[in-house]
Amino acid sequence: DLPAVPGPGPSPAAAVSAEKQRACLLPPDDGPCRALVPRWYYDRHTQSCQQFTYGGCYGNANNFLTFDDCEKSCWTIKKVPKLCRMEADGGPCRSYLRRYAFNLSSMRCEEFIYGGCYGNANNFRDLQSCVDHCLPEKTGPLLCYSPKDEGLCSSSVPRYYYDIKTKSCKEFRYTGCGGNANNFVTETDCYNVCRNGKDREKHNCMLLPRTFRKHA
Repeated sequence: DLPAVPGPGPSPAAAVSAEKQRACLLPPDDGPCRALVPRWYYDRHTQSCQQFTYGGCYGNANNFLTFDDCEKSCWTIKKVPKLCRMEADGGPCRSYLRRYAFNLSSMRCEEFIYGGCYGNANNFRDLQSCVDHCLPEKTGPLLCYSPKDEGLCSSSVPRYYYDIKTKSCKEFRYTGCGGNANNFVTETDCYNVCRNGKDREKHNCMLLPRTFRKHA
């Protein structure tokens, strides 16, 4: 018999990215020691990097030396609406209704049992409704969600990248090698790929309808 061939698994880069995301979703842990070390962690509830005091030993991987380190590691965490950040709440009543709620720890919609009264707004009748509300699909190619990366060399080449936070294309200096695919020769190329050609409002022109005046 031929030996079994394992199927394709996730690339090392994808595995590292997934591991980073899992770390960013952990609760802050100051550890058992008593030092007073300023550190940063990603707060899944506020969806931002926050400072905390680290005891100096143990703890977990959601622990960064600087705000920038935290941002660079956790910027890919999907932002979700406020109601999706609420803990699933079955309520005080005793019905047995299968519902779905978004779980911030796993970043997934999961089934829970709803008692039929009270609870909160993180409560959906079916899985698709939960996904549609809490995990809307990204628009534009995935490369447009990559952070700006100047590369590894020493040149200084003007290029453009798509800034997901401002939803606009910005100029940066590319060093000539390395980097990532969020790198365009012209601003127009950037908008064509990441905004389907939709440029900034100030670049848009609006043609007004012509008016004709009858002469007596």
